Amino acid sequence: MVVDAPATNADLARDAKLDYPILSDPDLHTIDAYGLRHIGAGPDGQDIAHSASVLIDAAGVVRWVSVTRNVQVRPTPATVLAAIDALPAAR
Repeated sequence: MVVDAPATNADLARDAKLDYPILSDPDLHTIDAYGLRHIGAGPDGQDIAHSASVLIDAAGVVRWVSVTRNVQVRPTPATVLAAIDALPAAR
Protein backbone atom coordinates (compact mmCIF):
# COMPACT_ATOMS: atom_id res chain seq x y z
CA MET A 1 0.00 0.00 0.00
CA VAL A 2 1.34 3.39 -0.94
CA VAL A 3 0.30 6.13 1.50
CA ASP A 4 1.69 9.41 2.66
CA ALA A 5 3.36 9.29 6.05
CA PRO A 6 1.53 10.90 9.00
CA ALA A 7 4.18 13.65 9.12
CA THR A 8 3.69 14.41 5.41
CA ASN A 9 -0.07 14.69 5.91
CA ALA A 10 0.39 16.87 8.99
CA ASP A 11 2.65 19.19 6.98
CA LEU A 12 0.11 19.37 4.17
CA ALA A 13 -2.74 20.14 6.58
CA ARG A 14 -0.65 22.85 8.25
CA ASP A 15 0.49 24.38 4.95
CA ALA A 16 -3.07 24.38 3.61
CA LYS A 17 -4.28 25.89 6.91
CA LEU A 18 -6.75 23.05 7.43
CA ASP A 19 -8.35 22.78 10.84
CA TYR A 20 -8.59 18.99 10.61
CA PRO A 21 -6.06 16.17 10.17
CA ILE A 22 -5.51 14.19 6.97
CA LEU A 23 -5.63 10.42 7.41
CA SER A 24 -2.59 8.24 6.89
CA ASP A 25 -3.68 4.59 6.87
CA PRO A 26 -0.70 2.34 6.00
CA ASP A 27 -2.38 -0.71 7.54
CA LEU A 28 -5.63 -0.15 5.57
CA HIS A 29 -7.82 -0.37 8.68
CA THR A 30 -9.88 2.72 7.94
CA ILE A 31 -9.83 2.20 4.18
CA ASP A 32 -11.24 -1.31 4.65
CA ALA A 33 -13.75 -0.19 7.30
CA TYR A 34 -15.31 2.14 4.73
CA GLY A 35 -14.95 -0.27 1.79
CA LEU A 36 -12.55 2.02 -0.06
CA ARG A 37 -9.76 -0.38 -1.03
CA HIS A 38 -8.99 -0.22 -4.76
CA ILE A 39 -7.30 -3.58 -5.25
CA GLY A 40 -4.29 -3.59 -7.55
CA ALA A 41 -4.79 -0.02 -8.76
CA GLY A 42 -1.55 1.43 -7.42
CA PRO A 43 2.03 1.36 -8.59
CA ASP A 44 3.23 -2.17 -9.31
CA GLY A 45 -0.28 -3.51 -8.62
CA GLN A 46 -0.36 -2.40 -5.00
CA ASP A 47 -3.68 -1.77 -3.30
CA ILE A 48 -4.59 1.88 -2.86
CA ALA A 49 -7.62 3.76 -1.57
CA HIS A 50 -10.33 4.92 -3.91
CA SER A 51 -10.52 8.69 -4.09
CA ALA A 52 -13.27 9.47 -1.61
CA SER A 53 -14.90 12.26 0.33
CA VAL A 54 -16.82 11.14 3.40
CA LEU A 55 -18.93 13.17 5.82
CA ILE A 56 -19.07 11.55 9.25
CA ASP A 57 -21.12 13.04 12.07
CA ALA A 58 -19.99 13.49 15.67
CA ALA A 59 -21.38 10.03 16.55
CA GLY A 60 -19.27 8.39 13.83
CA VAL A 61 -22.20 7.77 11.47
CA VAL A 62 -21.41 8.11 7.77
CA ARG A 63 -23.85 10.69 6.40
CA TRP A 64 -22.57 11.20 2.84
CA VAL A 65 -20.02 9.57 0.55
CA SER A 66 -18.57 10.40 -2.85
CA VAL A 67 -16.27 7.71 -4.30
CA THR A 68 -14.55 7.71 -7.67
CA ARG A 69 -11.99 5.58 -9.47
CA ASN A 70 -10.49 8.73 -11.03
CA VAL A 71 -8.42 10.84 -8.64
CA GLN A 72 -9.08 13.89 -10.83
CA VAL A 73 -12.83 13.62 -10.32
CA ARG A 74 -13.83 15.15 -6.99
CA PRO A 75 -17.04 16.66 -5.68
CA THR A 76 -17.11 20.43 -5.98
CA PRO A 77 -17.10 22.54 -2.83
CA ALA A 78 -20.72 23.45 -3.63
CA THR A 79 -21.65 19.75 -3.73
CA VAL A 80 -19.99 19.08 -0.37
CA LEU A 81 -21.59 22.15 1.21
CA ALA A 82 -25.00 21.04 -0.09
CA ALA A 83 -24.43 17.62 1.48
CA ILE A 84 -23.54 19.29 4.78
CA ASP A 85 -26.62 21.51 4.60
CA ALA A 86 -28.78 18.41 4.01
CA LEU A 87 -27.55 16.72 7.19
CA PRO A 88 -30.02 16.47 10.06
CA ALA A 89 -29.52 19.26 12.59
CA ALA A 90 -27.52 18.33 15.69
CA ARG A 91 -29.66 17.90 18.76
